[in-house]
Amino acid sequence: MAALLNGIWVVLGVALLLLMSLEVLLTSYYERADKEEIVSAAKAAANADVYANADLAEGYFKEFKDAAHWPLPWASYTQSRAPDYTGKFINVNEGIRRTWNSGTINDDRSARLRIFFFGGSTLWGYGSRDDFTIPSLVAKKLAEKGTGAKVTNYAVGADVTTQSLIRFVLELRKRNAPDLVVFYGGRMDAFSACYEGKPGVPIGSSNLERISSDKEAKARVTIKLENFALTRLLTGKRKFVGCLEKLDALSDGALEVYLGNVRFVKAISESLSFKTLFYLEPQLSDKTHRTKYEEDHLLKSEKRLPGRNDIYSLMRSKLVKEYESSGQNVIHDLHDMFSDVASPIYIDGSHYGEDGNELISRKITADILALYAPAK
Repeated sequence: MAALLNGIWVVLGVALLLLMSLEVLLTSYYERADKEEIVSAAKAAANADVYANADLAEGYFKEFKDAAHWPLPWASYTQSRAPDYTGKFINVNEGIRRTWNSGTINDDRSARLRIFFFGGSTLWGYGSRDDFTIPSLVAKKLAEKGTGAKVTNYAVGADVTTQSLIRFVLELRKRNAPDLVVFYGGRMDAFSACYEGKPGVPIGSSNLERISSDKEAKARVTIKLENFALTRLLTGKRKFVGCLEKLDALSDGALEVYLGNVRFVKAISESLSFKTLFYLEPQLSDKTHRTKYEEDHLLKSEKRLPGRNDIYSLMRSKLVKEYESSGQNVIHDLHDMFSDVASPIYIDGSHYGEDGNELISRKITADILALYAPAK
């Protein structure tokens, strides 16, 4: 009996040692594989048909890979901030992307319009150089029209409008008020509702809930099965359920959250005497004449999270219908911005290149000039 027990312990010990060795090897393998996936994604984006200069695109995305640091650094209230970075194409200081600003128009800097932009990664300028983001191009076009403006890009990747609103409130708390604030987005509100399975929360909220205050101590010492590399080997890559079965309810919830934020900003604007512009961004499925590259990425994005495009389209149509019936012209819907464009616009399922930024910046610039046009 003693010999049998001793043999069992030896077998168990050897098995445990093999499992530990396999866990270490798999952990190392998956770390390398995840890094390679990021690199390959950057290379794929650099080969998007929106870029005429392949060398410039490759250089940009190599820099973006170093600058991204995903997941983003933690920030109080907003959950995240853009990491600081200094490069040739990308520069971020104290979480704010560098924006083109002219010193040649209106020598009296106090006479310049102070314009704040808030939004997610498309406004931040994923795939675009500092001087060719939407805020930078708006600043350039205003200068060309003789209107001096100090433009600040407060956008952060993956921001929903509630996060953008909080960032704005934090600036107002510092008595840093603009003449005009532009909120650009809407899509992330719908995407977050689809991804998280409930509206009104930022991306990644489900992960934070797992270590909420009443569970934090337990989470520190609990060994979670899903964190093991062996589990990943056995279960494969995580697959997202999507939201096709709950499109109507989730789009209603996302709409109510978005409109609540719009109403809040409008109320503040009346008190502090600044102007507002809200834009619902376009998405790839809105583009009628898609290139083969764009068509492939549209299929990939929908396969990865079924319903992600439909929920935004539904939310947007409900929102536009509600505002048209009220006779208000507060929110600008850009769904048809690229609908008839045959040339390449999109880098992936969500982001467009500098040509797309150019078209959008023309529209926003025209709206700003109309907003400040002398009364006839």
